[in-house]
Amino acid sequence: MLLATPEYNNSMPGVLKNVIDWLSRPASDIPTVFGGKPVAVMGASQGGFGTILSQNAWLPVLRTLGTKPWFGGRLLVSRAQTVFDEHGSLKDEAIGKQLEQFLNGFVQFVQV
Repeated sequence: MLLATPEYNNSMPGVLKNVIDWLSRPASDIPTVFGGKPVAVMGASQGGFGTILSQNAWLPVLRTLGTKPWFGGRLLVSRAQTVFDEHGSLKDEAIGKQLEQFLNGFVQFVQV
């Protein structure tokens, strides 16, 4: 599972958290839905911290669900309004390389 999260009020967005909560009910389904599944968290925000607080807020949730988080990389895109064009396409080459490295690392983690 690749969780791409924005950051709202220094934490995870409520709508995205609700999706995860809905998928964890009934509680007896948690091991089937989430148990041992590899997961990586990344995000982009307009602020200067690039979703670091949101990503950190996800960690106890992912631990509770019994996922297998990947800690081999982090993708924190700050000032997203400057790295994407008006159509939502990535225009910042450095961020593109970071994204590629992040995804390649996660793919290697999943394949192990």
